[in-house]
Amino acid sequence: MPRLLSERLFARMAGTRAMPVPARYVITGLLVLASFGLRVAVLGWAPAMPFLLFMPGIVTAGLLFDRGTGLFATAASALLGIMYFLPPSGVLQVGGAAQAVEVITFLSVGIFTAVVLEALHRAISRLAAERASLAEANERLRATSSQVGTLLSESVHRARNDLQRMAATLRLKAGMSQNSAVRDALQEASGRIAALARINGRLDRHREEDGRAEVESRGFLQGLVADLEDAAVDMRPVALSVQAESAMLPMSRAVPIGLIVNELVGNALKYAFPAEDSGSIAIGFRRDGAHFVLTVEDDGIGCDLGAPAQGSGLGTRISRALAGQLGGRIEAASVTPGTDRHGLRWTVRFPRG
Repeated sequence: MPRLLSERLFARMAGTRAMPVPARYVITGLLVLASFGLRVAVLGWAPAMPFLLFMPGIVTAGLLFDRGTGLFATAASALLGIMYFLPPSGVLQVGGAAQAVEVITFLSVGIFTAVVLEALHRAISRLAAERASLAEANERLRATSSQVGTLLSESVHRARNDLQRMAATLRLKAGMSQNSAVRDALQEASGRIAALARINGRLDRHREEDGRAEVESRGFLQGLVADLEDAAVDMRPVALSVQAESAMLPMSRAVPIGLIVNELVGNALKYAFPAEDSGSIAIGFRRDGAHFVLTVEDDGIGCDLGAPAQGSGLGTRISRALAGQLGGRIEAASVTPGTDRHGLRWTVRFPRG
């Protein structure tokens, strides 16, 4: 935090203000005598401007020491000015109203200067103490933030490992089951748990990279699709692509977005390309006014949108529930109706705020 020149100047005076009281007043007296000598050297013994050149001594005493020395310097300067520069010279008396006004004006200015300098000293001392306290609080906050980040990262790693173990256990149970319906259900559950683990892992990597509880949409979706290619596409002749605008998303919104992408891509891989057909799946993300629009589009065989859902329809219900969690809705439409491969486009629209 930058410090003003005046603050640095007053901070340097802390040592002189700590000097013993007799030493402070002796030095103040010497400053007054120096000002007296300067007055004589510059203006001689003439009565014109009798007090003007005493002000540097008063200001210096107030800066170096405290209000008491400033007031002492003011009083001593007034006495010397009255005695030697106001007629009659050598007599400690004020003659006439004009001289009285001069003396009162000088005393007022000197006292005001001493009081103001003391107030500045105290204000800057309080400011320095507050700066030190703030720096200490910031240091504690950084240490606490680092500890919380470490604990959060450990918790995420542990949760991801638990999810991966659960997914592996379900896959093992599915392989051991003789009932095809049970086997399929266990495999689906395993896949969804593994997807959640992948998404959490992806979000944790983003958090470790920039230290924020937000994720950049393009990088997140590109990484998520790369994970899906490794986990789901395998050797199938299906290409995944991402066209996403860059936007910052809270982690709490990135999770349902990732799960929706996982469900819709999984449905496309399962139903859009039978008999190992080749094709492509495109994931899009863009702004549209006050909304975000997420799309998952394939060029597969499509489906009759009015017919009952293929399979259990659980993936579609999960996607609709996740879209509702985002405050939005999900809709499906054919990409090229009237062709033998009219494809399917899922569109999720939800508020940006």
